[in-house]
Amino acid sequence: MLSIISNTIKGGIFFLFPIVLILIFFEKIIHILQPVASKISTALGLESSALDFPYIIAILIILIFCFLAGTVAKLGAGKWMVGWIEDHILTLFPGYQLMKNTLQSNAGLESDKEFPVVFVPIDGWMIAFKVDTLANGDIVVFVPSAPNTWEGNVIVFEKDKVKESKLTQKDATQIMRRLGVGSAELFARHASE
Repeated sequence: MLSIISNTIKGGIFFLFPIVLILIFFEKIIHILQPVASKISTALGLESSALDFPYIIAILIILIFCFLAGTVAKLGAGKWMVGWIEDHILTLFPGYQLMKNTLQSNAGLESDKEFPVVFVPIDGWMIAFKVDTLANGDIVVFVPSAPNTWEGNVIVFEKDKVKESKLTQKDATQIMRRLGVGSAELFARHASE
């Protein structure tokens, strides 16, 4: 009985942890925007209302900023700027591109650079991401470790030793994080496609 209660509490912690982090992040941003939001609220004559208008205005500022940032990111100059930052600065952080693509996929957003999932012969067939092709046709792959998919090895294989896969990057990451549990269902789903 204690085991069930303990596991349920642990599951609750891991469920709530990312939500709490997001709430803390937004609370910090709202706290930073509070003085500006209070001035806007006063200028609009809303300070005597029963509602907490500075708080509401801070949330609106965040939403407007996110919308503007998303719009700029889609424009030519915004794409160039983001691309330059990713190519010259964020490449210093190992696994950034893979992490970005996985998070975009999990959020239901289209990724601009989806890495194909392939199988490579290392003590059996290992799941890997095809990250590049060399001039001679050899394939450069990233073989992630499990369950931490942001770590792994970069290996070059001859083209004929690499098997293509119908798995998506999200599927492969899910298999790794779950240490293979539930992989039969994912493989079966893609085999029927």
